[in-house]
Amino acid sequence: MLGERIIRVMLDGRRVVSQENLLAGKYGRIRDVAEGPEGYLYFSTSNRDGRGSPAKDDDRIIRLVPAKQ
Repeated sequence: MLGERIIRVMLDGRRVVSQENLLAGKYGRIRDVAEGPEGYLYFSTSNRDGRGSPAKDDDRIIRLVPAKQ
């Protein structure tokens, strides 16, 4: 699953205290991640270059909205 997930890393200063794999295998190859002005994460997929498993609507940019807690 190389490149098919986003890893959330929690830091305590300079030390990693936990990490979590997000979206593993759900969207195929995740190529770039950026934070938008409203704080949501945006990421792009790239599955049409012959190395991934393209979906009907690939390649795309997806907004990741955190679940309400």
